Amino acid sequence: MMQENKNAQVGIVVTILVISLFVAVIVIIQVYYVPQWMKDKEADHMDVVANQFANLKFSIDLQVMSKADIPITNSITLGSKELPYFLSSRAFGSLQILSSSESNFGIYITPSSGRMKEIYTYTASNGEIDYVTGILSLDLRIDTFNDGDLFNISINGNKNLEMRVVNDANGFRIVLKTINNTQIIFNQTIASALPQETFIINLLNPDYKFYTDVLPYIITPYTLSFNGSSNGNFIIKCRRFGTPSSSPIQYSLGTIKYQSENAYFVDQTYVYEGGAVILSQTFGEAVISSPSFSARNMTTAHIFNISIIDIKEIAGKTSATGYGSYSIRTNYSDSTRFSMIAKNLTIQINTEYASAWGRYFRNFLNASYITNFTVVVNESGNYVLITLNGPQGGDAYDIQFSLNKIEVYAQVGPGWVG
Repeated sequence: MMQENKNAQVGIVVTILVISLFVAVIVIIQVYYVPQWMKDKEADHMDVVANQFANLKFSIDLQVMSKADIPITNSITLGSKELPYFLSSRAFGSLQILSSSESNFGIYITPSSGRMKEIYTYTASNGEIDYVTGILSLDLRIDTFNDGDLFNISINGNKNLEMRVVNDANGFRIVLKTINNTQIIFNQTIASALPQETFIINLLNPDYKFYTDVLPYIITPYTLSFNGSSNGNFIIKCRRFGTPSSSPIQYSLGTIKYQSENAYFVDQTYVYEGGAVILSQTFGEAVISSPSFSARNMTTAHIFNISIIDIKEIAGKTSATGYGSYSIRTNYSDSTRFSMIAKNLTIQINTEYASAWGRYFRNFLNASYITNFTVVVNESGNYVLITLNGPQGGDAYDIQFSLNKIEVYAQVGPGWVG
């Protein structure tokens, strides 16, 4: 009887020890391993979101390059589920399309004596047009024929076209001469037996060789000068850099923003703004996917091309919260391009991620071998200021700058509003 009691007591003790061991193991797993597993799970989810934002940027880049009205859908996973059987918390997140009035993001370009590219028309018998980058149309209209009248076109002081009115036995005729440097490459009568009435000559006619053998080889910008008899006028339409101005170009721009609500891993924010993807967290921020910017040092000039994306929202389809996957649909809309030359230039980026943009611009300009620049980051003021100076300095127009603002519509969730 005593032996049976002892065996029973041993069994109870063993059972208690086994239960205690099991509880201890569960406690260790719950206290130590579950937080670590959940931290890894949330970190993996952050990697997924980073890849999803990279795919979103790639899709928008494709739409911008093709300029096609074809929507593309990507998905963003907002959060992650808890572990089964153990006590753990879900991770949540939010996705927002922020309008230009909500995003606190914008770009401001201020040139020093900037000359904006424009289409310019001019009609006169004598004159000069400077900073020409291309001739769209060039006509000579002769209203009255007079023997010996001359009409000349010169580029950078070198005569390239000469039109002479000649009166002979058959009436008036026009002799056109094309000169390339000092070589005469065309010298013929182009019209004869002309009556005394208005006559128009298309000076870009390929037969005259000015358009095909002279213009393509002129370094732009150039100065186009013309002179002739008061009996006629040149009618010119060209592209040129206009009169100097320091007026800024400024845009407020929309963005796409994801914010995590993690229970274990550090919270992260992913933002698509201006064509860049930015990662922000407690201990810093960085541009992890670059915008479509380019810069070249051409020794005598610095050339900058910036394409910046403006996200336009669809009312009622601008946000989602939770932990599931939500679609985000984008569609190319329109673009506006500005080109200018300037003596120097400042670019101000207004952003909540000034440190990331400042670091990006320093690395970008250094990698492009641009040396005459400064980058000032003002984190409290939420902006970064970039000053660009040309290689020649002084009054030289040695900065060529192009800004392409592209509108892309975006919506969160199923369905599409056109």
